[in-house]
Amino acid sequence: MRNLFILFLVLASLLWFWGLKRAGTLFVLVVREGRIARSRGRIPPRLMAEIADIVDRAGVTRARIRGVVREGRPVLLFEGEMDPSAAQQMRNVMGQFTAGQIRSGTKH
Repeated sequence: MRNLFILFLVLASLLWFWGLKRAGTLFVLVVREGRIARSRGRIPPRLMAEIADIVDRAGVTRARIRGVVREGRPVLLFEGEMDPSAAQQMRNVMGQFTAGQIRSGTKH
């Protein structure tokens, strides 16, 4: 019985941690072969178009781009192949939106 209780506490802690991590995530974009292959979450059409354009111009072939909220402001996190200048261009575009605008998926 004690082992079952410990297992329950571990699982509850993992679910709580996973929920906190997802709560701060606005969107996730997966880039494959130079194009945005998959997206999850809400993202304003203009922001999506700008990021897709930057990905295309920079020649990014594989990457994962996450939009998250940090200290109330939207920021981008990158995994995989990403040119620093392309990443900065995306951050500049992201800075034109508030977290609320991104969550609602509305235009600027």
